[in-house]
Amino acid sequence: MKSYIEINSEICKGCILCIPECPKNVIVLSANFNSKGWRYAIPENNKDCIGCTRCAVVCPECAIIVKRED
Repeated sequence: MKSYIEINSEICKGCILCIPECPKNVIVLSANFNSKGWRYAIPENNKDCIGCTRCAVVCPECAIIVKRED
């Protein structure tokens, strides 16, 4: 089963709690800013995602969705 994450860049505040939580180093902090002036997390290596949901669980803004495909 293939897994990947989606991060809502407008909700993310760049707190980076998700980055060290990911065992596969899928998430990085973008160099760009959202409309609220926050740098936001992005899935850089989505192909490596194992669908563990640790990033989504730790996100205080609920900006991360973990999806799974057959």
